[in-house]
Amino acid sequence: MPISIGKRLDDLKGIGPGFDHLRVGLALSILTWHSFSISYGQDYGSTLAQFPVPVLLAMLLPMFFGLSGFLVMGSALRTGELKTFITFRVLRILPALLTEITISALVLGPLLTALPLRQYFTSPMFFEYFGSLIGRVRFSLPGLFLDNPAPQLVNFALWTVGPEILCYIIMSLLLLTGAYRRVKAMTIITIVYALATLAIGWIFPTHGSIEVLPAKLLIYCFLIGNLVFLYRDRLPFDWRIAAALFFAAMGLIYLTQAAQMQALAYLAVPGLIYTVAVVGLSRLPKLPFFNRGDYSYGIYIYGFPIQQSITHFLPAYRTWYVNLALALPITLLFAVASWHLIERPVLGLRKRILATGMKEPVKPSGRFTLKKTLLFGGLVAYGIFVIDAATVLPLRPGVKMILYGFGLYQYKANDVRPWTPLTVVPGAPSR
Repeated sequence: MPISIGKRLDDLKGIGPGFDHLRVGLALSILTWHSFSISYGQDYGSTLAQFPVPVLLAMLLPMFFGLSGFLVMGSALRTGELKTFITFRVLRILPALLTEITISALVLGPLLTALPLRQYFTSPMFFEYFGSLIGRVRFSLPGLFLDNPAPQLVNFALWTVGPEILCYIIMSLLLLTGAYRRVKAMTIITIVYALATLAIGWIFPTHGSIEVLPAKLLIYCFLIGNLVFLYRDRLPFDWRIAAALFFAAMGLIYLTQAAQMQALAYLAVPGLIYTVAVVGLSRLPKLPFFNRGDYSYGIYIYGFPIQQSITHFLPAYRTWYVNLALALPITLLFAVASWHLIERPVLGLRKRILATGMKEPVKPSGRFTLKKTLLFGGLVAYGIFVIDAATVLPLRPGVKMILYGFGLYQYKANDVRPWTPLTVVPGAPSR
């Protein structure tokens, strides 16, 4: 009889050697994925169709977010204190993100922009690019990459920043209320989230075909990762089950697009994240070179602008394999430098910032002091801002619908009308 995931985690003393392989493998796979879209633009889908990989590609980011949910829940249960959790998350995510945004805006932009420098630095687009630091993600800088197959995109990989921030806001709220320790409560929260987002997708459908990888699904993957950790003592550590669930997830994701049913992607996620946990807790040999630091985040953050720059400078060699071959060593160089010169030193500041020492874990409690109430309200308000800024959910059409119901809003020609929930008025905005 197989042991449980929890027992396996205990045997490994809380360290899953396979998680390093997953992080690096997923980051490099995404770099490869981007080499197609950057080299071929809108035609990348037909190019990828020549390879048996489209379904696997759609699984990469869900696995990343599920892995994060599993590990973050473990960290939250160990520390149990909101200040510690937020400090850890900010120090891990912000330094590399700030570095990439600064280099892109202040170095890459002035060197490659097609605009006069005065016009570049005074453009609203230049200032808006820094909004990615708080979840108001913008992908373009003025005058950059205008003739590339994927024009004007400086770093499209930043689209996941909004969902990632929302995951941490949700976990902060769970820490604040104590719900993160309650398995039943977390299960209900995850189910309600899935049903609510599916219903919202039905009311406000996307243009064209069903999205296999909407931002709201990534948050669901994070929550499922939380649940896999909470149910770790009841889930078997079994490679046979993981393999079966992985192939079942592949089939469901394929059918998501073929059958135009977003719910099938939601059904695929639990098995996919279970597979992530099994691989992560497997005894795999240390990766040469990559065992010297956590380079996966740097690969993901710096890769896209490097690949776009290569395409810009080498227009005669716009093929995915040339792009990848040139971008890989440069991206690794940036990722290694970022980790050793920026990310790891900043992480070393944790003890100084938390100089008062680790507090006792917060016990679940229904009591809310004024301070906790204000903090809760602030987190909710920030979450609403990020949901709208990153277009995770259609907040603005929803508000319009509510105001319309109270007779406070008159629908215009380009608005999605509340009486046609399964259709989109031509020309309606994607928000």
